[in-house]
Amino acid sequence: MIQPTQRPSRVRVSNQSAAPRRTMALAPKAPAPPSKPAPPIKKGPRRGTKLRAQAVAAQEDLQPFNNPAEKLSLSFRQLSSDDWEKKLDGLKLVRTLAQHHPALLQTKLHEVCLVLAEEVNNLRSGVACAAMATVAKLHVHLGMAMDTEAEWIGPALLLKFAQTTTAFILDQANLALDALVEGCSPGRILTALLNTGLRHRSAAVRGCTAQHLQQLADIMGGNQIFAAGKFFAERFLTAVSKMAVDAAPEVRWVTMVAWQYGLCFLFTVLPLHQMDRLD
Repeated sequence: MIQPTQRPSRVRVSNQSAAPRRTMALAPKAPAPPSKPAPPIKKGPRRGTKLRAQAVAAQEDLQPFNNPAEKLSLSFRQLSSDDWEKKLDGLKLVRTLAQHHPALLQTKLHEVCLVLAEEVNNLRSGVACAAMATVAKLHVHLGMAMDTEAEWIGPALLLKFAQTTTAFILDQANLALDALVEGCSPGRILTALLNTGLRHRSAAVRGCTAQHLQQLADIMGGNQIFAAGKFFAERFLTAVSKMAVDAAPEVRWVTMVAWQYGLCFLFTVLPLHQMDRLD
């Protein structure tokens, strides 16, 4: 047998008994009230529609003129100058006239819009962005009066997406197109968008066209699209059906988002003999 050489040491027990541990009972915590109440769900214009255009147009502090007719003449002289700083001053005069003296500006509206369509393509980005901001201002404050000018302004704005990839320039072009879609009549909008953007070789131009067709559909709604007339409805649906199978994935994605906003039911209520006509 193997015996241990050392005995195990004895554990000394204290005479004083250890005090029992007390567990603190935790009171159940009531859920703290939220610091801010949840905002109510509101239905209104999406980002990129009239709400944004008006907000951007209101950021500039413009004061009315004492002699607006003289300022209108001065704006034409400055816009025809080769000095880019004078062009910026002329564009600011036009924005002020649109906000505070719209009736006077409408007497020369066509001439002003022709100059703006030219300045949108200015090689100096500052002048081009100021011109597009001026276009947005005109649509916000003049509304339907810009109907006859949409065929000049709309294509110039759409073609910016084929000319550059600079983010701040494209943002200004989008803002001006948002204001155009909000301010003009649906027929003029559809013509301005489709004549330039439906079959353009640039996917960016076609994608921008699809985006603003979606905006137009959100504003009008399905019933109003049919109430606008047979020609308008067929042209609108033909454009959407073509873009839904576009070669560029970004164009298809924007078009499918448009379906999610309610365009899909248009085909379900369209008579079959009209469906056969869609190319």
